[in-house]
Amino acid sequence: MAEKSSFWKKIPDILLKALAFFVILEPAWMLLPFAGFLYGSVMHIEALSSNTSTAWLVYFIFHTHTLFPIGLILIALGFLIFLVGAFQIYSAKLFKKGMVKNGIYRWFRHPQYVALSVFCTGIILTWGRFTTYIAFFIMIWLYYYLSRSEERKCEALFGSEYEEYKKKTYFILPGEGIFIAIWNKIPFPKMPRFVTMILSFAIMVGIAIGSGLLIQRYRLETRESVPAITGKATPAGANQTPVELIMVKGPAMQAAPVVKVRDEYMDNVFKAINGSRKISELLKSLRPGKENTFLVFVCPGSDWHAGGMSGHKADKLNLFMVMLKTPVLYDGRNFQEFRASWDILKMIQISDFSSEKFTAGKEPVEGEIKASGPPFGAIPEKQQEKIEERIDFFLSGL
Repeated sequence: MAEKSSFWKKIPDILLKALAFFVILEPAWMLLPFAGFLYGSVMHIEALSSNTSTAWLVYFIFHTHTLFPIGLILIALGFLIFLVGAFQIYSAKLFKKGMVKNGIYRWFRHPQYVALSVFCTGIILTWGRFTTYIAFFIMIWLYYYLSRSEERKCEALFGSEYEEYKKKTYFILPGEGIFIAIWNKIPFPKMPRFVTMILSFAIMVGIAIGSGLLIQRYRLETRESVPAITGKATPAGANQTPVELIMVKGPAMQAAPVVKVRDEYMDNVFKAINGSRKISELLKSLRPGKENTFLVFVCPGSDWHAGGMSGHKADKLNLFMVMLKTPVLYDGRNFQEFRASWDILKMIQISDFSSEKFTAGKEPVEGEIKASGPPFGAIPEKQQEKIEERIDFFLSGL
């Protein structure tokens, strides 16, 4: 019976480690050759993004395109705090110094949890999808119960000394006393501990989903600019009228830490699109008119036909091109008006695009070009909704 009880007590710690592993390694998986397998077969990211009811789970919460440097600073800061706290606590155990009250423990009773919270906040800012955001809140919930358990052990071990120490320090975060006081004033009925845990878990997940959706909605409704290069593209043939071309700088390289490198890379991609014979022939076949604009997203290379993100190709790009009909020209500051005015006429997928090939004097499109949409008029409403969702996904991290 004692062994069974011990097992159940270990469950929160096991869950915490699993969630920490997910939050910390999620962006690392994106950089590995087998990222496609993990997302496609384990994480089912493609399955989530292709379903209307679950697509929001793979959107990015914050602007990873702009917040990446801040995220890196928080990751480094969290790692440093963790090392300092770990050194203090384990050196005290090694040399039997008793209760640690100096250094970082002078302000925080659980600096390791503070460190991991800061570290994972950095992860969310650099590469935080909605799933990672929810996992972060669940992890904080587990930290709370684990730290409460640890404090009960410290009270039993150090007695009044620890009680006095608690009065002078923060549980985890500065300003937490206000939230604790508000929480304690809520007249909750007396409930068994496991019911309280389930209820608090549901509240925490609800806060995560609610706040995440509010952030996404705010970003969607207030976005007036996207990082993009605008210009003209000329269809093949004589006496062709150039059409408006807007190339969004992403989602490929959206989290690149060096802005200059990213911008130079995107400039080369834009030149390659304009210089591609195959894309020029494509534009001619689409017979664009005066009110047509082509919106292009630069995506990481992958094999769409092998199932979403599987078959990752680090040296290639895929272009997601949308042919629009709109009387409004995008000027870099009117994205809401521009988007509200457009009708989607066609969607084009261009695989295996290489700006390096163009720089070397070769055709940049090495894969196939797939265009979908009716011969005349806009794409059907349901298909438009799916394309709009894909556009939202591409824009979510920019």
